Amino acid sequence: MIVLNETVLKHVKIISTSDVIENGYVVIKNGLITEIGVGSPSIGFGSQIDLDNLIVMPGFIDTHTHGIKGFDVTTCKSPYDILTMSKYYAEHGVTGFLATTVSAPLDTLLNVCKTVEEAMSYWRSEYGARILGIHFEGPYINPEAAGAQNTAYIRFPNLKEFKNLYENCKGVLKQITIAPEVGGANEVIEYAKAVGIVVSAGHTNASYEDGLKAVEMGVTKATHLFNGMKRFHHRDPGISMALLQSPKVYLEVIADFIHLHPAVVKMVIDYASPDRVVLITDSIAATDMPDGVYELGGLKVVVQGGICKLESGSLAGSTLTMEKAVANIAKLGYSLSSIAKMASLTPIKSVNMENLMIGDLKQGYRADLVVLDENYRVVKTMVNGVFVYEK
Repeated sequence: MIVLNETVLKHVKIISTSDVIENGYVVIKNGLITEIGVGSPSIGFGSQIDLDNLIVMPGFIDTHTHGIKGFDVTTCKSPYDILTMSKYYAEHGVTGFLATTVSAPLDTLLNVCKTVEEAMSYWRSEYGARILGIHFEGPYINPEAAGAQNTAYIRFPNLKEFKNLYENCKGVLKQITIAPEVGGANEVIEYAKAVGIVVSAGHTNASYEDGLKAVEMGVTKATHLFNGMKRFHHRDPGISMALLQSPKVYLEVIADFIHLHPAVVKMVIDYASPDRVVLITDSIAATDMPDGVYELGGLKVVVQGGICKLESGSLAGSTLTMEKAVANIAKLGYSLSSIAKMASLTPIKSVNMENLMIGDLKQGYRADLVVLDENYRVVKTMVNGVFVYEK
């Protein structure tokens, strides 16, 4: 780890969400980007790091990840487990993430709130990726679309319980996945919207018409589009089509080319644009671990060839990392600026956290960035002007 109050990254290919600068430089002071330009800065600065024409992009933001390297958000008991996850995420270019649970008993979710809140209070730049808050994926979902969620813990939306969760989470709850067609969903959606929590539709069998109503009520995001949703049919398109067609809805995409065919990923991006597509990993504790047997929400998950499945054969999260998702999207022919939107800026916008000034490379933004080689492998990760990972 290197901590620098003032530094310049030079001889780099700078990728912002709106521009590409060849042979550029980035000046960083007190954790902020103070200058970006071509060539060399006009005046001398402190420490200078020559990156030999490597790529510099905004740090990746993962708004849907359950775990990594043996750690699972839902079962973490210590805030230091979450902080360790921050370190591991940074190795993959992630500079901010939402700690994501699966359906679980109320006491478990309350404990996750406490653990994540403590981890956020302890976090410093040198720990790694920013802990942006919590994403509850469930428990208010449709058991018929459970996927890898444990049906023992899925329940009807309960406004009293949800208010209890919100009040005990002390502001760290940022997003909840809910099936909008199940009984009691409307009340929870309305309340969540009123208190500023992003509502994402997922693990749902809702119809196209129900999907449109949900968007009117306050749903602004789709949880892993097409996965865990009523299957699309040309005479019965289902909620996935409603979410895709709604211009104010952000669309999570698992770009491992396992959950979605590459042609489907390309169709979604081309139709909705990078301004709406949110690249996620949906990663579980098996990420960066050997093939074997793992657990997710009390369910047995078998990992073979990096592919996670329940014993029934259903997909159960992923071992995808954000830099692999970026490399996959690059294979589809999209510009690096478009990819920077989908991996960084659009995710942070999808959870209404633009005020943090992260997700792009611009003057005045925080120096949260990733350095990549020509194959999109992470060489260095910086958070708040601090190198938290170096290969």
